[in-house]
Amino acid sequence: MTSIRPGIGEKTHNIIFKTDSLYLPCTVIYSPKRKKTIGYTVRFEENEAVLFVRAPAGLSSKDILSVLFDNEKNVAELLEKAEMKQNVLVRELKKSYKNGSLFHYMGREYTLCVFFVEREDNRSNKIEIRLLEGQIRAYLPAKMLHLTQEECEQKIKKAVDGFYREQADVFFKARVDFFADKYLPLLLKKPSSVEAANYTGKWGCCTAQNEIKLNWALIQADTPIIDYIIIHELAHIRHKNHSAHFWNLVEQMDPNFKEKRNWLKENGWILGFK
Repeated sequence: MTSIRPGIGEKTHNIIFKTDSLYLPCTVIYSPKRKKTIGYTVRFEENEAVLFVRAPAGLSSKDILSVLFDNEKNVAELLEKAEMKQNVLVRELKKSYKNGSLFHYMGREYTLCVFFVEREDNRSNKIEIRLLEGQIRAYLPAKMLHLTQEECEQKIKKAVDGFYREQADVFFKARVDFFADKYLPLLLKKPSSVEAANYTGKWGCCTAQNEIKLNWALIQADTPIIDYIIIHELAHIRHKNHSAHFWNLVEQMDPNFKEKRNWLKENGWILGFK
């Protein structure tokens, strides 16, 4: 989870926010830009939940704590969300690729099932991945039975990731072509190329050459979410910024884009496995 750091000219101060049900270390960042209100959020720092507060310069710790006490319920909700995200992130770091592991694909949950099969060509090391009846099935050559669990999972991971990326590449290109044709009168140009890319910090981009690149991890999401990102990047063909003109164009192509954007803000971290 992204850490929060003070900007240029901002000073920090550490306090404790303690109530009957909460005990949170709190880092106050005094911002010259803030005049009256404070803002706050919860992040994990080295596996510890920390309450980060941005406050006007000169505001006392007593006044800051008073505001936090008045908003204790909201702070508790932020803590709960942060803990959920942290648990998922920890789980993803330890993600296993063995029988029973859970994966998402196109908005649905699939259970990994591993099979060892005899092959006519005993030289082949290829692992086949198929989606069937709520399962993501990995078919390994029988000669891999001698591998350790760790070695086996590494090979399955490589195969599953490759499968996802291949499927993403095909699906993304089809959807981009569909929307590029549909909204050509608004876009004025078509993208020069489409690619499923390996990003960790963004969902996609549109280059200066109008190349559309989309995070292959998006293939885990529902189609409407994928479509929103595609439309967002297509809009950059005409507007290489996030101006009012840009967002107006996005809304013309996707009138409900705000609810999808909000979904990604709240749940996008769920899609971040590698």
